[in-house]
Amino acid sequence: MADEIAQSANAIRDHIVGTLRREFYIEEPINDEAELYYDLHLAGDDLADAIDAIRQPFGTDFSLMDLRRYAPNEVGHNFKLNFLREFREWRGERTYRSLTVASIIHAVQAGSWNDR
Repeated sequence: MADEIAQSANAIRDHIVGTLRREFYIEEPINDEAELYYDLHLAGDDLADAIDAIRQPFGTDFSLMDLRRYAPNEVGHNFKLNFLREFREWRGERTYRSLTVASIIHAVQAGSWNDR
């Protein structure tokens, strides 16, 4: 299927937007600057499923991606850390890295994700 989908930014963007709308029922506008957690509210298993669905037709390697840097888990293993992070978020501070559609497009074009 990767041969059927051109590696152009427009084709990749169309695949990402289509996947997010179809699989996660996202109705908000999705542009290159849209952040998967802060704008589209994808976290935990939903974010992992989104990355996997986006990756599949292109075979992009996202194995180096640590999703905990970009959004909260669905289960908080460290209550104190999660409480502090949620408090900071409530105050308007961003505690997670930005994960945008543009960064996903770049990773697909490069063939892999580099978290460094």
